[in-house]
Amino acid sequence: MSEASGGVRVAPEPRLERARLLGIFASWRLQAYGYTLAAFYLACLVYVYWLGAWLVNPSGVPVYHDFTNIWVAGTQALHGNAAAVYDQAAQMKAQEALVGAGHAVFSNWPYPPIYLLFLAPLGALSYVPAFITWQLVTLLGCVLAVYVIVQRREAIALVLASPFAICNILTGQSGFVTAMLLGASLLFLKNRPVLAGVFIGCLVYKPQFGILLPLALVAASEWRAFVSAAVTVLILTGASILAFGSGPWVAFPEQLVAQAIGTVFGNTSNEWGYFQTVYGLIRYLDLGPALAWLAQGLATSGTAVILWFVWRSSVRYALKAAALSAAALIATPYAYGYDLTAIVIPFAFLASDQLDRGMLKGEQTIMLGLFAASFSVLLAAGRSPIGVLITLMLFYLILRRAFGDLRRFAAGHGLLCTSDA
Repeated sequence: MSEASGGVRVAPEPRLERARLLGIFASWRLQAYGYTLAAFYLACLVYVYWLGAWLVNPSGVPVYHDFTNIWVAGTQALHGNAAAVYDQAAQMKAQEALVGAGHAVFSNWPYPPIYLLFLAPLGALSYVPAFITWQLVTLLGCVLAVYVIVQRREAIALVLASPFAICNILTGQSGFVTAMLLGASLLFLKNRPVLAGVFIGCLVYKPQFGILLPLALVAASEWRAFVSAAVTVLILTGASILAFGSGPWVAFPEQLVAQAIGTVFGNTSNEWGYFQTVYGLIRYLDLGPALAWLAQGLATSGTAVILWFVWRSSVRYALKAAALSAAALIATPYAYGYDLTAIVIPFAFLASDQLDRGMLKGEQTIMLGLFAASFSVLLAAGRSPIGVLITLMLFYLILRRAFGDLRRFAAGHGLLCTSDA
């Protein structure tokens, strides 16, 4: 049938338009800039420590950080008093015994008792060595995951240069742990799914970042990883009951509800800029909780649908992993600046695909813009919700490549057709 009569013809295969690499992306320059920023961060840390505003004050008394709550919880668990971690009065008293009356901030512990299994060893160290050990060990795990994904030395420098990384170090938080577990699970999923499931199961320590992983596993029929993750959660749960008794599990739901009421629900005095999420952005703009929940619901459900499609498709694995790790940060209404330390994982998978297939037009400029924008979170002391916009734009960059990959696949197999009718 002729084209004039409305016949169907196969469209030509789309070509990947490769952009010329900008000079700033040269390996030696990335390392120079990255390590220079890391050295600047280190100098700032030394300076604020010297001022008595970080780790310990001029009198040698520990300064209150998020890590204070973490270390006290680990110490209580190590000494057989895990139930007290879920008693707000007891947890506050234990923290004030360390930092002084009136200086403790967080009274509740909203994490599952499984987390205490990993924190109990910190209780064997005094406060400052525990803080430094916690950050160095978890940072090493994060750096190792990113390096294995990208397999370039400059990846190490860029992790150290991330503004979100220094946010995590300043507070002594667990962002490096989330990044390490997310990165390791996706690294091993393709070839060692059982081991990947173990890392996915460990993410239950902060379950809000793992809600889309089971969906992706089902979409890709990764049943071994799915079962391994479920078994890991059961084993960790059993181990926590054996170690600490059932009391912490009984008290955990109440503390989780208290945390939710004190943050995303019911608290009108929140500084919403701390929330690097769609929900936090809408509340920051003072558009009300109803619209915020609607927007967050659309973001979560939208990313879920997209992930289902991507993970069932023939998209390259690096792009699947990048999309999932970025979506994990978008899907939750509850994430802070230090949590966005894990954004290095989708960036790493995206970079690995770019190194393998080349850059698309505009990608380099956008990525530089996203890195520059991330400093606003640091300069605003975590009170600016720009982080969610960075994550959404990163998700767009990943999907742009993923859907381009699908179009090329369809054209190459005669599946992409056009009609002249």
